[in-house]
Amino acid sequence: MPATSVCAEIPQARSVSHSVPARQDQSGTTDQVTRQHQPVAGIEDQAHTMELGSVVVTANRRDETLQTVAAPVSVLTNRDIERQHLEDFADYAGTVPGLNYVSMGPGQTELSLRGIASGSAQPSASVGVYVDETPYGSSSVFATGSLTTPDLDPTDLERVEVLRGPQGTLYGAGALGGVIRFITIDPDTQSLSGRVQLEGNRVAGGGSGFSTHGMINLPLITDKMAVRATAFDRTDPGFIDDAGLGKRNVNDSRVKGGRVSLLWMPSEQTSLRLMTLAQNLNGDGSPSVTLHPLSNQPIYGDLQQRVAAKTGTFAGRYRLSNATLKSDFGWSSLTASSSYSTLDARSQPDDTPLLYLGPPTGTVQTNTVRQTKATQELRLQSPTDQTVEWLGGVFFTHETGSNLQHVFPINYATGVAVASPFGMPIADVSLPSTYDAYAAYASLTFHISERFDVEMGLRYSHDQQHFQEIGSGVLFGSAIPMVLVDKKSADSSNTYSLTPRFHISDTTMIYGRVASGFLPGGPNVVPAGIPGVPATFSPTRLVNYELGLKTTSADHRFTADLSAFYIDWTRIPLTTFINPYSFLTDAGKADSKGLEATIQFIPVQGVRLAFNSAYTHAKLTSAAPSPSNGKAGDRLPYSPQFTANVSADYDFPLSGGWKGFVGATYQFVGSRMTDFAFDGSARSTVPSYETLALRAGASHDQWDFHLYVKNLGNERGIVQGSGGAGRMNPVSGMNENKATIITPRQMGVSVSYSF
Repeated sequence: MPATSVCAEIPQARSVSHSVPARQDQSGTTDQVTRQHQPVAGIEDQAHTMELGSVVVTANRRDETLQTVAAPVSVLTNRDIERQHLEDFADYAGTVPGLNYVSMGPGQTELSLRGIASGSAQPSASVGVYVDETPYGSSSVFATGSLTTPDLDPTDLERVEVLRGPQGTLYGAGALGGVIRFITIDPDTQSLSGRVQLEGNRVAGGGSGFSTHGMINLPLITDKMAVRATAFDRTDPGFIDDAGLGKRNVNDSRVKGGRVSLLWMPSEQTSLRLMTLAQNLNGDGSPSVTLHPLSNQPIYGDLQQRVAAKTGTFAGRYRLSNATLKSDFGWSSLTASSSYSTLDARSQPDDTPLLYLGPPTGTVQTNTVRQTKATQELRLQSPTDQTVEWLGGVFFTHETGSNLQHVFPINYATGVAVASPFGMPIADVSLPSTYDAYAAYASLTFHISERFDVEMGLRYSHDQQHFQEIGSGVLFGSAIPMVLVDKKSADSSNTYSLTPRFHISDTTMIYGRVASGFLPGGPNVVPAGIPGVPATFSPTRLVNYELGLKTTSADHRFTADLSAFYIDWTRIPLTTFINPYSFLTDAGKADSKGLEATIQFIPVQGVRLAFNSAYTHAKLTSAAPSPSNGKAGDRLPYSPQFTANVSADYDFPLSGGWKGFVGATYQFVGSRMTDFAFDGSARSTVPSYETLALRAGASHDQWDFHLYVKNLGNERGIVQGSGGAGRMNPVSGMNENKATIITPRQMGVSVSYSF
């Protein structure tokens, strides 16, 4: 059968995995019947291309062309990632309508889609993240599941899929606002290949960075077995100076890692892929600046902060092993995925504003988190050419979490620990936890006619959690560790989806979608018997109502994906406070409504234009619990009402067999509101910002050369701000707010060689 390439502009590569059943779509073409894994390409030959490629995605756990998926899905192909030098969530967010992020620095990023977030310190992730078939991070609120995000080697990604809107039926807990899936490249069982890439860059007012990427693909048995190995090492330059310590570029970071994947296909119907992945990240400081609470202007100067020495650091270690078996029985296809992952993270914020012991002694808190996560999923699906398609599966996860918090005095100028003046530690806290969950799900699609079908899905999930708090030190009045909290909880949740789809013509379809999502509840981290504090908080609930339109022009030079949505969110997990305890409560209601658009167009040969935009109005519909200052009608934290991204690329032939391209991307992020506050101070408005990126390149045979500039205008866009009335820095005597900013103007060059 003919195969559909990920992008028509990329030369077709041979399939490396077994066939799965295909179904004729309304345009008369056949959906991809074998999963294609394209070689990592530098500059593709687009000079003679006059059609947009057909992108195949697995968002609904089956192979479908993007324009026939009855859901809003955004895709970043390997070509997009390479061309635009997309490296992390800060880059991805600008290319996906409705995707927003807040960040404290590399590896410490919270994601939201369609405005579904309760704040920059929300207890659990509202966007699910997957690496192939494996969910990333913790589902509970006790192991920083909302904060840690992967930093995968972008050159090793076949594509990134972003599913907008709740995906609770197929993806379960955490897929409240949507799901982001990193699809890695499988081994090629037919061809020996490799690639080496070197890149250097520099940030205006900051330092220099450098990265190396390498890949080797080795067939072991032709058409049967192959191994693919990748490695990368990237240093990101710092650009923040410390005004008090006199140090420059304190926020540089380094991320490195690799992946080894073995693919074995004993028959045309069966494949087994074994994969292991490692990633290390070390950040020396946070990309935050110090601002005046009233004027929002720098206090100590441009790109300046003032914190205790050796604070703001972050180190993360992620390890993942996965085995995925696929087999086609004819009457159904089986996917069995087993994974085990560990995530170790250590951060060190400056607590001196909270507890100042007098010059020269400040206070630091170290947070050491360790997660382990074992998952097993079994999934069966019918052939897609049946009148009634079906898909069903079971899922199980066992997670453990350990969060160690240590508060101790340091020399503010050197960061060296000093003896506690109290004769015992200020505070030592251990927060062990476990999370066990299982689920069963099913989806039926009724093909009522050639043009009309209806999908119905249902999922049942059950979880059990155990949490303890063990503390000692001055804050607990004891030098001996005491068990302060020991609680358990159990919850069940049902999620569903209903999706009618109608093909108006061979190239245009409309769909409706009703889908729900949830976040798990859990025990509250407060000793039992405190008046007004419930023992547990309930799972949060969310329902999304949506209408969508997808169309492709007859000449395949224009595509559009339009959607309108309304989300009803109840039992929001909001943090509240009863002195001296803060805890979670399932109170508050919100809604989010908006419009999203993604358009691509080839006006003339070699020119490709893309536009995506989102209007989102996400607000509370009932007041947040006192003493929070959130009132009905207030916008949800860090949800921009308007975002837009416009890009243009032009490919052209050069003499002597060379090919070239030039491109530009404009991005706009609207204003946002900071977190709800407890101290009675007003929330702050985070200003809007806009950036412009330029790129150019040339290729010849196996060589690729790229030049790029990000944030050409050297904007100081804020992605997270402390807001409110500010906090006194007892060392400087200044009332301060802190704001994490985007990277200033960055210029880079890369060269790669493929064989």
